[in-house]
Amino acid sequence: MGEARAVTWGEAGRMLVWCSVVCGAVWAVLALLGEYQLPVAAPVVLLLVQWFWTRHRHWGAGVAAGFGGAAVVFLLVDALRPHLDRLTADTLATEAGATVALAVFTGWARLRRA
Repeated sequence: MGEARAVTWGEAGRMLVWCSVVCGAVWAVLALLGEYQLPVAAPVVLLLVQWFWTRHRHWGAGVAAGFGGAAVVFLLVDALRPHLDRLTADTLATEAGATVALAVFTGWARLRRA
């Protein structure tokens, strides 16, 4: 398994763009199908886990990012669902959770390497 590679803010930004693309695509497909019960977060989580596993195995940063992102998703879903339809609320919460997870992961991983 080798040493984990350094994480740059630019790479984290590119991952956030990919997360946004995936969120938008999943939202569009589910909206077209009229399916509002399936989780929007699953493909985004799989994308982030694949990135983590293949490029950056900073375990402490990964755990912190997972907890931070999940907390944001759960808190925002509860706050947004009364005001938006379920699919849109879940998509926005997933976007925010991915943003927080990437910021926590990148910040933690960079601090540990310094």
